[in-house]
Amino acid sequence: MARIKKALDGRDAHIWTLRIVLGFLFIALVAAILGWKAAPEHIKIDIPPDLRSGSTRGITERHPFNVYAFGYYIWQQMNNWPVKGTENYKEQITRLSCYLTPRFKGELERDYERRFRNHELTRSRAMQEMPDRPYTDKRVYKQTADSWVAFYDVNVKETFRSEVVKDIFVRYPIKVVRWDVDPECNLWGLALDGFYEKPSRLEQTIQDQNTAQQLSDEMGE
Repeated sequence: MARIKKALDGRDAHIWTLRIVLGFLFIALVAAILGWKAAPEHIKIDIPPDLRSGSTRGITERHPFNVYAFGYYIWQQMNNWPVKGTENYKEQITRLSCYLTPRFKGELERDYERRFRNHELTRSRAMQEMPDRPYTDKRVYKQTADSWVAFYDVNVKETFRSEVVKDIFVRYPIKVVRWDVDPECNLWGLALDGFYEKPSRLEQTIQDQNTAQQLSDEMGE
């Protein structure tokens, strides 16, 4: 009898052990289901343009090229006035507001008012990157993990009644910051935050380069 009772007690103890294990497994399963439901539906991963040597990227890490491309695209759109600035500049500020920090949006609105008072918005305007000044690693400076400064060398051309009234080269140093505020409006998760320093004209630099190239060609002949 003692051996039978001992065997039954051992069986009951084993059953309780299995019940406890099943209880822990049930709790782990519930936690896994809740975690899966709370996981984000969209994850932003920046892919560098050149993958020939491979790349390892963190989920929140931003590649400098993508920061540069974002800033250039938004700033080019901001300077695209196909009809005239009185209509298009204001429209672009409103349309692109999701990609601007409130501080920079206010700065652009004040710039609009200043240009309007000075009668500078009766022109059409277009901006494009200088062909000989494309993206390089040196054109993006990382300030912090969430902010960068991108340098754009561009050609700005303004036209009034089919006549070119401005055709200049400008360097824009623009601050780009992480801005995960409204994914429905801004899937990039980035925004322009103003100028790092005052934009500068490059005519003299371009002229000097052209002169040097011309002298080099003449000496080569």
